[in-house]
Amino acid sequence: MDVSGERGLSIEELADRAGVSVRTVRYYISQGLLLGPANRGKYASYDDDHLARLQLIRRLVDQHVPLAELRERLAHLSSEELKALLRQEERHSRALDQARAERSPRDHVSRLLARGRTRPAVPSWQAPADYQRAPAQHLPSPAAAPLPLAQPEPVQRWELAPGVELYARADSAQQYAQLIERLLESARDELGRDSG
Repeated sequence: MDVSGERGLSIEELADRAGVSVRTVRYYISQGLLLGPANRGKYASYDDDHLARLQLIRRLVDQHVPLAELRERLAHLSSEELKALLRQEERHSRALDQARAERSPRDHVSRLLARGRTRPAVPSWQAPADYQRAPAQHLPSPAAAPLPLAQPEPVQRWELAPGVELYARADSAQQYAQLIERLLESARDELGRDSG
């Protein structure tokens, strides 16, 4: 978006495009974070670099970067470096917004647990009234035909916290690798918060 035509932007237009007040623009200029207009007086104008710098300042202020650190970071950036950093911060913000919009692993597990608690108990099987059991001579003798023992399926195990473990069949662990990694990451974050 090229705003550096013949007229450029007024301070009001600059503030509006950056989503800040005129007072905020003047404050950033007074703090040395934003350069003043190209020309003074009634025809003062601002260009693309002013807008990009102001947008970057707003993103960094939203991340609670102190003004002194902002001044230091922005002091020697060229126009291209500034715009590249702004693009990087915009991508970072979009990724954070997307992560906030997605359901966290904790929410997913909580939803599954809640569904399990509200699901009605499975009734035990009862034979219909007209069901007739086969005579004993037709049933195979336990000694004659031993039942094959079921082979245990391979499982993987992860410790989420002391005394809390996650088990998954090996085939499911591959299928749900991303979910498992998110659960592990969530557990690490939670443990880090508890110990901090």
